[in-house]
Amino acid sequence: MCNHIPNDIIPIKWFGDRKAYMNSELKVVTVGLNPSSKEFREKDGRPFTTTLRFRHYQADKPKTLIAALNAYFETRPYRWFNSFENVLNGMCASYYDNAKYPFRALHTDICSPWATTPTWSKLPQNIKETLYADGHRQWVKLIKQLHPDIMIASVAREYIIDLGIENTEKLLCQFDRKNDGTLRNQPVKVFQYKYNDIPLINCSLLCNPHTCLSKEYKNKIGTTIKRRLLRL
Repeated sequence: MCNHIPNDIIPIKWFGDRKAYMNSELKVVTVGLNPSSKEFREKDGRPFTTTLRFRHYQADKPKTLIAALNAYFETRPYRWFNSFENVLNGMCASYYDNAKYPFRALHTDICSPWATTPTWSKLPQNIKETLYADGHRQWVKLIKQLHPDIMIASVAREYIIDLGIENTEKLLCQFDRKNDGTLRNQPVKVFQYKYNDIPLINCSLLCNPHTCLSKEYKNKIGTTIKRRLLRL
């Protein structure tokens, strides 16, 4: 295994209850780059472990991996997912079993199902290319199996270009001001695309904590998607 992939971790092909997702009237898939190493340890220097967020997994019982992935949001999900959850809630969707938000979402990663150290952006280019070659192929196959009605992504535009859908790009909405009302140096833009006839929404800065995009703004992205694209 690549020495940038920690020992004693598992590949995360998806996060969330796949059965509940498949039974949902509206199926929503969120998309990131690759899992965070914080899925397996919360502080640097500590050993990596699957027991932090994947308690159903047993190394001597490979079939328990599926149960662990399905139960992810029932145990101790990483707070990074809050950004997506805020958007999902605006669409009446959620990663969680919540009657207030009846539509179910799963999270996937477009580059690799493996967490890395350092993070994806800091990996050597040759390592990223090797992991992406297999990981992206797995993601494409998974999306075909999941048949989502809509996808919400937070990835760099280069990964959109690699999907070959940049020619379908439209500006869905943008946020020119910060939470305090002052103008941003650079607006936060949300784009819509078509991937195999599936609407794909991308906001590369959505999950970036330095963007300081408030919960209310993220919820507004969801309500805009619901009103303009889903007609709900």
